[in-house]
Amino acid sequence: MAFSVIDLARTERWFREGLGFWPAGGARAVMRGPLASAVQGLPRVASTCRWLVDRNEWFQLEMFQFERPLARLMPPDRTPNDIGYSRIGVWVADFDETLLRLARLASPPITAPVGPPGARRACVRNPDGVFVEIMEDDPLGGAARSAARATCSVALRSVTLSVPDLARSAAFFDGLGLARSTDALRTPEHESLWGLPGAQTRSAVYLAGDFLVEVVQYLDPVGRDRPADHRISDQGILNMAFGARSRRDHDDLYQRARRAGAVPNTKPRHLPGAGVVYVNDPQQFSVELMWMSAKSDKHWGFTAKRADRRPKADTHAIEQTVRIAAPVGATWDVITDHDNMASWLGIGSARRIVDGTPGRDGRGSQRLLKLPGTTTTEQVVTFEPPTTYRYRVINGSPFICHQGEISLRADGEETELTWTIRFRPKVVGSGRLLRIALSIALGRVLRSGLKPHVEIGHATHAGHTTAPEDGPSAPTR
Repeated sequence: MAFSVIDLARTERWFREGLGFWPAGGARAVMRGPLASAVQGLPRVASTCRWLVDRNEWFQLEMFQFERPLARLMPPDRTPNDIGYSRIGVWVADFDETLLRLARLASPPITAPVGPPGARRACVRNPDGVFVEIMEDDPLGGAARSAARATCSVALRSVTLSVPDLARSAAFFDGLGLARSTDALRTPEHESLWGLPGAQTRSAVYLAGDFLVEVVQYLDPVGRDRPADHRISDQGILNMAFGARSRRDHDDLYQRARRAGAVPNTKPRHLPGAGVVYVNDPQQFSVELMWMSAKSDKHWGFTAKRADRRPKADTHAIEQTVRIAAPVGATWDVITDHDNMASWLGIGSARRIVDGTPGRDGRGSQRLLKLPGTTTTEQVVTFEPPTTYRYRVINGSPFICHQGEISLRADGEETELTWTIRFRPKVVGSGRLLRIALSIALGRVLRSGLKPHVEIGHATHAGHTTAPEDGPSAPTR
């Protein structure tokens, strides 16, 4: 299963710490350039990729953070009946402990779990908004064909596609050679887990090794179609893959897919010990068809590796913390007011150019910053009032994968604000100097700009006419 993510480190951590997946390396060099563009069907593609494995014998969870084309945010009102890859299903060894871990990672269940003890289900959303069904009962009976990973406490068991025409999808998967499962993956009451109680559906379930493919046509409510300019790099589930252990078997799989109506992005591309092609089924679902020799598994993310043996989308980070003598709410109102940022940045100008949700300055909003020598556009990607918002620079950054996070913690009537910035330098070897310069500049903005601006504004609003006792230039405490 492949995903397009906004923050590779954050999403990978969610799958590892929240669900129990194991790290399996990653790649950057091969995920850019003409070959990658041809395979994925994307212009001038460049991404960093990380892999995770689970209990299954030959399975991989693949996450791409795209630099080009930039991943477009998932619509905030997306629902599982909307056309496209809808959700994944994950079996876990300890249902209750998993829900506790996910809640600590800001992913509580959407509703209370459904089902009797031993067969409970719940649904959460991951950092990229993907619906993830948590299963206490294993729909495949808990069998793990890989003894090497039998101790792994998680297995990705299913993917669900919301399709406009069930018959066309069934014809494709039948043509691909998948066997239909005689057992239902879920009951109608499970639709309430992701906010669709009473939904009327038609579905088919296919067995693919240790994995189930569920194809669902929502009759009521009918889902919205994908945008006309949809790309697989858009935030969310990118595609699923079917694999073979030899080039000959891969060729046979590819021909079956073509006969079933699939259209490839390019001809199959082969490397020593592996090959791949992305195809689009008759309803424009991207499907990867790959082959790999067993000896190549360790090179392409199908065997567990140490967590430090994987590339970073961003290689440098800075962090500054300041204590502000004003409540969290007052501080939040200032830092999320795009149009008035320049008043505490101290240089340049700022204005909101795209509205977000909830509120104009929320998720999806964009601000244009004009600073000496550069103009940048930043986009809010997470908006959790009044404690956290994250943003990324989508245009004009001197860095690659440039993103930031501002977090607020209440301490009585005061606020502890922490601002973190992560990036990868464009010039190899320049990261250390850039990190030092950026850290100094950020500290100056927080202590000499934001802190007195919030404190004076709060005191004035509270009916005072003088600055707080510490004064505008008081050092951080």
